[in-house]
Amino acid sequence: MNITERLKVRRGYHFNCFATKTIFAILKNKVIKENNVHLDYHKPKAKSFILISNHTDAMDPGFEMVALDRYIRYVASDHTARMKLGWVFKYVGGVIIKYRDRPSSELTNEIIRNVQAGIPVGLHAEGAMSVNGQTGFISSNTGKLVKDSGVALVTYRFVGGYLRKPRWANEKRSGPIVGHFVNEYSAEELSKLSVDEINEIIRRDTYVNAYAEQRKEMHDYEGENLAECVERILYLCPKCGKVGTLHSKGNFLGCDCGYKVEMKKDGFFHDCGEGLEHDNVLDWDLWQRDIWKERVLSAEKGSLIFSEGGQKVKRVDGENEEVLSENATISLYPERFTVSLDGSKEDIVMEMPKIKQLSLAGKDTILVVDDKIFLDIGSEIPRSSTKYIAAWRYLTGKEYK
Repeated sequence: MNITERLKVRRGYHFNCFATKTIFAILKNKVIKENNVHLDYHKPKAKSFILISNHTDAMDPGFEMVALDRYIRYVASDHTARMKLGWVFKYVGGVIIKYRDRPSSELTNEIIRNVQAGIPVGLHAEGAMSVNGQTGFISSNTGKLVKDSGVALVTYRFVGGYLRKPRWANEKRSGPIVGHFVNEYSAEELSKLSVDEINEIIRRDTYVNAYAEQRKEMHDYEGENLAECVERILYLCPKCGKVGTLHSKGNFLGCDCGYKVEMKKDGFFHDCGEGLEHDNVLDWDLWQRDIWKERVLSAEKGSLIFSEGGQKVKRVDGENEEVLSENATISLYPERFTVSLDGSKEDIVMEMPKIKQLSLAGKDTILVVDDKIFLDIGSEIPRSSTKYIAAWRYLTGKEYK
């Protein structure tokens, strides 16, 4: 990297370092106390490094920078850049944007350019906050990125963030978050390891099962409407086996068939007289995935697997959006994903093998990208996006964990 290129990459870096330290000096103690956060502090030995942690809370990047006492340039999704304050993250915050409709090599190259210019980069290897309390799928490309970067690796792990504010929930609970520094691996150590060995380190160091940790040492996560909107994750009833019939209100989750459970301040489901099939979101989700996989893969070609109306559909072009429909219907078939727009507009048909990405953004938004179009699909009514993500991965032979 020549001097001109290095200066270009480092533009704004010193300002962000100064701003971060100033903000920490003023707000750190207050934010840590108000959020009941307990952090392991670590001063990195390496000047430049890649930080990788699990992701359970929107404030994880801030907590990590406090714990390491360093400004870190984070990888953020293009969905973040399109938010109302997205320009703050992109230009003032100095984040690296992950564009879903662009080759992953662009993102990899940008990360490497930053760390080789002396700027630490943080990423949450799952790519998004945990949906069910367990550290999500980590691509094998992550280890290759670390290996190719030629810099150190710092690993960190959070426990409690998921139970304090589950990704599916609208309301925050009380209760502690604990941040654990796991390890710092020097560039020299990493150079002696294979990509597979580095991936194993990342998966091991960042793995958390929120419910297993809670069983080890129980904490109260008190709040209102503890089960409300959990159907954003749970879509299959363990009693009647139907999909899309679960509805939540307050602390309760029930099905049209009469099955009902209550979520209490320990974060677990409790019996309401109908029996308790699964006492937590993770076990329920892992169970429903197996059933859903079998149904999706056994569906006959051309048959409708599932359909939902009331969807708001936007076309994405870079950081711009165009609303195509306020009341569309999305339909899942073994060979295609169809979006039926309101009015006389022609359906958008995305062939399953040509879909490059189908992922979750925020709480209710599905992002779907193929070789022709990038769609942002939201819903006013809580509904599970994960069933579409799981189905796409099953139908195209991709790993889903």
